[in-house]
Amino acid sequence: MEIEPDKITAFCAVLADTAQVAKACKAIGVSRTTAYTWRKQFLQFALAWDEALKIAVSGLEDEAVRRAHEGVDEPLIHQGQFTPVVDYDAIDPLTGEKYIPALAPIKRHADGSPVVATVKKFSDSLLTFLLKAHAPAKYGDKQGIELSGPGGGPIQFTDTEKALRIAVILNLAKARAAGDVSDLI
Repeated sequence: MEIEPDKITAFCAVLADTAQVAKACKAIGVSRTTAYTWRKQFLQFALAWDEALKIAVSGLEDEAVRRAHEGVDEPLIHQGQFTPVVDYDAIDPLTGEKYIPALAPIKRHADGSPVVATVKKFSDSLLTFLLKAHAPAKYGDKQGIELSGPGGGPIQFTDTEKALRIAVILNLAKARAAGDVSDLI
C-alpha cells in the first residue's frame, strides 16, 4: 500500500501552515493513529512531515520575533467594558464645527461597530526565549558539572585503581542480575 501523493501534499501543507498534526489529519480524513503509522511505514511521508514541521517552526519563530519587536494590540478594558475610541476630530453636522471634547462621538468601523481602544503589549518572556534560542552560549541556561584533576588536568588513575573500579562495577552488575538492587536504594 502507498499513500496517495495528493494526500501527502495536503497533509504537509496544513501541517506547515498550522504546526498541528490533528488539523493536518482532519484535512485528509485520517486519524492521528493512521498518520503516525504511515510515518513509521513510509520514509517519503516521514521526510515530507519533517520538512513541513521545519517550515511550521520557522513560521512560529517569525511570529515570535514579530510579537517581541512590534508587540500585540490588546483591547483596553475599564470596569469590565471595552473602552471605545472617541473621535475628537468629528464635525457636528448641524454646526459644521468640531464637537466639544465632552460631546465627541465614538469612532465606528464601516459596519457601525465601535472602534475599541488598544494598548501595545510586549512579552519579556518571549524575548527571553528568543535570545536563549538564537544565542544560547550568551543567554542560555548555564549548568554543568566538570570534574578535573590537579591543576585542571585530567583525573589520573593507576592501573590498580582502574582494575578495582572495574571489579566493583562487575560485582554490582552480577548482584543486580541476581535481583539484588540494594545499591539503588
